[in-house]
Amino acid sequence: MDRCEPGRYGWIDITRPLGPTTPVWPGDHPFRLHQRREPAFVLSRFETTCHVGTHLDAPLHLDAAAPAIEGVPIERCVGPAEVVRTDGRHGALTPAALPPGWAPRTSRVLVRTDTFSLDQPIGPGFAGLSAELVHWLADRAVELVGIDTPSVDVFESEELPAHHALLERGLTWIEGLWLADAEPGPYFLAALPLLLEGAEAAPVRAAIAPLRGEF
Repeated sequence: MDRCEPGRYGWIDITRPLGPTTPVWPGDHPFRLHQRREPAFVLSRFETTCHVGTHLDAPLHLDAAAPAIEGVPIERCVGPAEVVRTDGRHGALTPAALPPGWAPRTSRVLVRTDTFSLDQPIGPGFAGLSAELVHWLADRAVELVGIDTPSVDVFESEELPAHHALLERGLTWIEGLWLADAEPGPYFLAALPLLLEGAEAAPVRAAIAPLRGEF
């Protein structure tokens, strides 16, 4: 038996659904589904920002010479992961917001802050990552970080220190996860972005399954 086999309890969808009420960054393009219904078929098309709902940022988002979505290592988006719950504080989180004595046991860490609800307009108040926390995670061999808020940086940030720290350390990051149903612990993660060639971001369908056996 695989010692990191997804458990028998099934998958947990950690994706924020896309619909007319899905919040987007102020001034960004909202999600719109256009549907044509005929007696014999249905055809749909959609339009939206690439940073809608649960999405992955490519390095191109911050550096015009850096890789786009197709350059993100796909193996980072699939494999063992760990959900860690912070202490409820808002703002740019430092290592002090993590559980006492906690350290990552896998290269993929999903940060549950519970500071941004479904359908909540994007604005001040949700938690993000500090550059200090990014470097702390990178120093412990983390390669992918996910967070349950619209951005790894707080809303008020203009210089985007967490984004730049992630880029500097070569990490991959996913924003806008929905982790309310995910208790802290080990999981198997599948979170693949749409292959939008040349794009700086792409929506993700993300799911986790509890791991059993040795972690």
